[in-house]
Amino acid sequence: MWLLRMNLLLIITLLSVALTLSNAQQASTASPSIVFISPEQIKDIGEQVTLNCSIANVKNYIVGWQKSNRDRTKESNIISLGVQLAVTEDRFRLNFTKENNAANYVLEIHDIVNTDAGLYECQIQVNSTSKITKTVELQVRHPPMLLENQHTNTLTKAEGEDAQLVCRAEGYPRPTISWRREYNAILPIGGQTFTGNELRLNGLRREDRGTYYCTADNGVGRADTKTITLEVEFAPVIRVPRPKVAQALDYDIDVECVVQAFPAPAISWYRDGKQIHNGGSYSISQIGSPDDVTTSVVKIHSVAAEHYGDYVCKATNKVGQAEARLNLFESVIPVTL
Repeated sequence: MWLLRMNLLLIITLLSVALTLSNAQQASTASPSIVFISPEQIKDIGEQVTLNCSIANVKNYIVGWQKSNRDRTKESNIISLGVQLAVTEDRFRLNFTKENNAANYVLEIHDIVNTDAGLYECQIQVNSTSKITKTVELQVRHPPMLLENQHTNTLTKAEGEDAQLVCRAEGYPRPTISWRREYNAILPIGGQTFTGNELRLNGLRREDRGTYYCTADNGVGRADTKTITLEVEFAPVIRVPRPKVAQALDYDIDVECVVQAFPAPAISWYRDGKQIHNGGSYSISQIGSPDDVTTSVVKIHSVAAEHYGDYVCKATNKVGQAEARLNLFESVIPVTL
């Protein structure tokens, strides 16, 4: 009986030793892995953040932190390699702890700035061609800012064409873009406001021209507002305030036409098919006013018999032309200007 007990004890001891050796061998050959990484972090400017990456079976593998922007369109920046920081800013700190075969790589960022936002990737370099990674995103709350390179200050279109007014902004949370017109006039699509990055206007009319405001707001700080001027090109339209004008001989008189057009038109006057020019009996002036309106006035000095008859006002721009006719006739009683 005593011999049987001794044999059983020896077998148990041998099994225990074998199991220990097996576990040690498995531990020495197990691949490293990232068992924990911090969840998404949302911070305000000036705060600090702690990003933790926990590694199992770290052995002698090199672990580092790397940063890239959210859409990964720019080159990544190495933050740390091993236990050494690769950046010189003292806002960054790296804390390293190791126990048995597990390690923690803790990246601290102090006095956060807007550009700290991005994807932070914890990497285990397994060999020259492969690595194990996990990523945590840092979002930094900051006021909206409209992107200038996405923003056109003036847009010129012809009447009847379509227009697309575009504003884009960065900021966190993601800004909302809203549109309105000067003096809160009704938008061509209806209503006083529209929400969205792009304001599409179909079949432009001259009434649609003017100033449009796009505003980016995300509830952080002040909203950002930019101005877009929409210019609509249209052919001249002529209005004659007094189609018939009376004046007595030897008295001065003005004849005029009012032209609305964009671009600004060239305006000329004709009498009996011949163009009238400044000088002699005629003085011609142009008066500009808002809404792309030009008033053209011909002053006739000391009206003579040959001045009576029809006058033609003609306006031309790159889009088209128009003309209007008025008549000067003789009166017995002088008209006071």
